[in-house]
Amino acid sequence: MKALTLKQPWAWAIAHAGKDIENRDWDQRTAELMGLHELVGQVIAIHGGAAPVRGKNQGWRYLTSSIADIHARLGGELPDAAALNLAQRAGGEKLHAQHFITPGIVAVACIAGVTRASRSVWASEGALHIQLSETIALPRPVQCRGAQGFWWVDEATEAEVQRQYRSAIDARPPQYGHLTSQDWL
Repeated sequence: MKALTLKQPWAWAIAHAGKDIENRDWDQRTAELMGLHELVGQVIAIHGGAAPVRGKNQGWRYLTSSIADIHARLGGELPDAAALNLAQRAGGEKLHAQHFITPGIVAVACIAGVTRASRSVWASEGALHIQLSETIALPRPVQCRGAQGFWWVDEATEAEVQRQYRSAIDARPPQYGHLTSQDWL
């Protein structure tokens, strides 16, 4: 399984807030070197990179401005799953930027396509848009080191990701969207 490491808090946004685009400033040559187009249709692991040190350094400023960006893109309203996740992470305390930090593999998602013309609220103008679908958040982040670009997950880590993925799938309520009211009677 391949993985993609994201700066904080974007892995959290993919896992919990419905972020369906990963923006990259890659040109076509870099995308080809990364083998991006061959990954379309495949499931990848979403990895949150190292946590920035709290304070006034550049990493912490990036984190807080990115949280403001998430808030703006969602029109100030978090999806229920995202709000619940943050409430659990905060443990009843006031919400702080560190609650958005999720180092390790936090989700799996399918690469649905690659474009520069996505209409998603998550798409940044001029960026390469990696379209994600069928995202499943893992119950607990799987700790491992990341890398730039796409990278291979080691066997032991992949086994834990697969175990948690199956657990998350089994815990989801059944999907009955194809049934009509008559089917229920």
